[in-house]
Amino acid sequence: MSETHPRPRRDDLPFRRIALVLSGGGALGAYEVGVLRALESAGIRPSILAGVSVGAINAALWLAHGFRTAPLERVWGRLSASSIGIRWMALAMRAVGAFLVVLAGVQIVLTLAGSPELSPLRLTARAEPSAGVAGALLDSLAWSLVGILGALIARSSRRAEETVGGWSPVLDPHRLHRWFGWGLGLGSVAHVATWITGVAWPHRFSASFLLVGWLVWITNRPGSAGERLRRVILRLVPETAGRGLWGSSARRRLMRRVVAQGDPAALMDPGTHLIISACDIESGRMCYFVNWPASSPEFQEYITRAVGLAMPLRGPNEVIEAAVASSAIPGVFEPVRIGDREFVDGGMFSNQPLHAVLGDQADGIVVVLVSPSGGPPKPSLHPNLLELGGRMLEIANWRNLQNELRALPQGWSRSRAPGSSGEAPGRLCVIEPEGPLPGGVYGFSPANASELRRRGEHDAWRALADAGWLAPPAAERARGGSPGREARSPRGPERA
Repeated sequence: MSETHPRPRRDDLPFRRIALVLSGGGALGAYEVGVLRALESAGIRPSILAGVSVGAINAALWLAHGFRTAPLERVWGRLSASSIGIRWMALAMRAVGAFLVVLAGVQIVLTLAGSPELSPLRLTARAEPSAGVAGALLDSLAWSLVGILGALIARSSRRAEETVGGWSPVLDPHRLHRWFGWGLGLGSVAHVATWITGVAWPHRFSASFLLVGWLVWITNRPGSAGERLRRVILRLVPETAGRGLWGSSARRRLMRRVVAQGDPAALMDPGTHLIISACDIESGRMCYFVNWPASSPEFQEYITRAVGLAMPLRGPNEVIEAAVASSAIPGVFEPVRIGDREFVDGGMFSNQPLHAVLGDQADGIVVVLVSPSGGPPKPSLHPNLLELGGRMLEIANWRNLQNELRALPQGWSRSRAPGSSGEAPGRLCVIEPEGPLPGGVYGFSPANASELRRRGEHDAWRALADAGWLAPPAAERARGGSPGREARSPRGPERA
């Protein structure tokens, strides 16, 4: 890793409309705060701020605090997963509560339907007590066998899944569903017959099996009944009615508090254009929330070409709401309603909206990535559900970046170009880590944030020097030379 030292921006930096693009990345957003510290120290103040997901939050907070990074460092220094609403304990408590409610209802039904004491014969004549004892023993034996079977299924689930997957093209799922229904019907007839006659039978086990079986059958049945039951099951994911694991109130509350500590009116400052992107669920278009009227035909053309639309914001509260919508990771956080539309995190579709800032007439761009542009980091050996989702986001972000870089106009480059007075700075300055960052998308912790900020600041100084945006070192200034370029090959495609 080449060493660089803080230096101010070069006096002859030719760009008059610099854009800063902050990518999404969850907890890796702490890396961007280190980059902002370097930009503040170098005296580089963007005219355009574009952010996606956590990048939108960082951009809005940085603007509200007058491009001062210290307030963001304090926030990230105390940030935890629960600060943004990822509360595992609350999720576990809600899941246990929902389970207990369902279990209580099922047990009431089983007591009424599975007890031989309530059979018509038992109500009219005195049955032998041995029948009840034998039934209880059979219930216990049956449930023991079910427990053993469940353990075996859990141990062999992966192999069974692969085997059944190989059979699925041969079997007719509609026929299987029909056979399963006939089997449940015959089992129900047998259960009712033994219940009426008081015959020794594992009534509770039988009723449990049939109840679960009928629920599975209805859930997989096409039509309105199956659809209603599927919606009920999804609604057992509490707080957001099955539309996400967690709500958005924590992120909203955090942003309002931090913005209030700065200058909320700065979010609507016409001297700095703010672009926050999110995905409109209904239309599938990317929505670019902006803090100015956005009436420029060129800007509208760029946005339309990207299958998007521009939506002007009318005040600081709407800016905060747009940032909350931009960071609503699908499946993790509930969608956010703005006006009559609902929005989610658009990072999977446009995590580095270079086209948007080009449409706003940027003549120099600093883009901050939270993973190397050479390719998405390798996945873990056995990823869990959230890790797998994060992996999909990383792949989508990397593919989007390659498309954005290939679509740059002629004359844009990450490298410096020879000129009449030394080397001209590259129009595009890409700040990125050399390898995968620690912690991952959901690794919120003060210790991890501190390390990410340190890496972000270091990588920012190196990238700014490589792009030729900084003043030459003192030794070179004394010799009257131009800043030397460190040998470092770009990781992404370039324009000549």
